[in-house]
Amino acid sequence: MGVCNVPSPRLVCAEYFASKVVVEATLVKVRSVSPKENPEYALAHVYTLRVNRLIRGHVTEVFQVYEGNDSGRADFDWKTGRKYLLFLFYSAAEKSWALDGCGNSGPFDHAKSVLEQIDAIQKQNGDGIIHGVVSDQTYAAPFPDVHVEARGTQGLYKATTNSKGEFEIKVPPGRYTVRAAKTGRSFYTAEFSYENPEHLEIEPGGCVQVQFVAR
Repeated sequence: MGVCNVPSPRLVCAEYFASKVVVEATLVKVRSVSPKENPEYALAHVYTLRVNRLIRGHVTEVFQVYEGNDSGRADFDWKTGRKYLLFLFYSAAEKSWALDGCGNSGPFDHAKSVLEQIDAIQKQNGDGIIHGVVSDQTYAAPFPDVHVEARGTQGLYKATTNSKGEFEIKVPPGRYTVRAAKTGRSFYTAEFSYENPEHLEIEPGGCVQVQFVAR
């Protein structure tokens, strides 16, 4: 199983705007990376893909994706000749593209719903949305009625968490800092929050996804 950020599941809108590249591509080659002392064990895999359709960002026609053989790997199979829809970020450490194994990347023939959401996202403009959840440190118990503020270049915007600890704040494009507060309690950014609520940037029609936990 992958070690996933929270809140879960990853929203398509939030992953779309967090990704440097969103692309439909065909897998053309798989290469294993193994240690010299144990060539039978794969430390990682490098996937070479060819672009069919570029949806967001810029990437060369043939590119590579690095995936460690660890708890962060994707939960789908990679098969040569198969098409994939990929949400990518650049890994400087590996000098290669990488993906969130708990995100919305996957085989193209299973991506109908995700593609429909992307199509809707691309037609939007104007305000964006800050999505979030407030919970205890185990992420199991939500905190309702928490006051949440987003303060930024376009002003101050507020919301209150619902019974599931969830909130949404509609804001104009710009940069924001988000804080959560409740009498008698204090909250901080969860270790695995997708985006950092201290430094959020909202694109026109965009969204982000954050998590707070109680101290």
